[in-house]
Amino acid sequence: MSFSNETLRKIDQFAKEQAQHYLEEAEMTYLEKLRAKTNQTKHKIGRKLTRFKSSSDQAHEARNDMILYMSDLISQGLSEEEAFEKARDKLAASGDSDFQADLHERFRQYYENRDPADYEAVGLFYGGFLFLGVAIGSLIGFLTSGGVPAFMQNGWIYTLIGTGVGAIIGIGLGEISHALISMKRK
Repeated sequence: MSFSNETLRKIDQFAKEQAQHYLEEAEMTYLEKLRAKTNQTKHKIGRKLTRFKSSSDQAHEARNDMILYMSDLISQGLSEEEAFEKARDKLAASGDSDFQADLHERFRQYYENRDPADYEAVGLFYGGFLFLGVAIGSLIGFLTSGGVPAFMQNGWIYTLIGTGVGAIIGIGLGEISHALISMKRK
């Protein structure tokens, strides 16, 4: 079934409004939890949530629910406009929805268990292993190519290959350390 462009525009607007409504209470609790942790990261995560609200899966789900319900109402004899009004009233999010409660709980658990030191340690491991891998890989590539005399002929290729392999090994070691820190947290 196809709807007019005006009705599709209204459906999209409704879906965006509903997605924001679902996240309003979760955002409030999220900001309270975040303020307890640190004031600095509050603004950064707030900007990410704002972008998330308008393009979330919930907005797409609200849009699809609206279209299905409107199609059913139109098949029962209502006009497109009447079906839109009735569907909007029926599907509007309530303050005590299961989705909202679930999202609220997930945000609460995440920020209650979040430790910034873990994220800093992960970043340091990645950086350290990457630099170490690049340095060792470059040195091995340079030495196996014949050193300074052979570098300008074909030795630079071996050095470049060694650098790439070292970077990959460094990132791999960083991922292992990330996994160990994540397992330690649980």
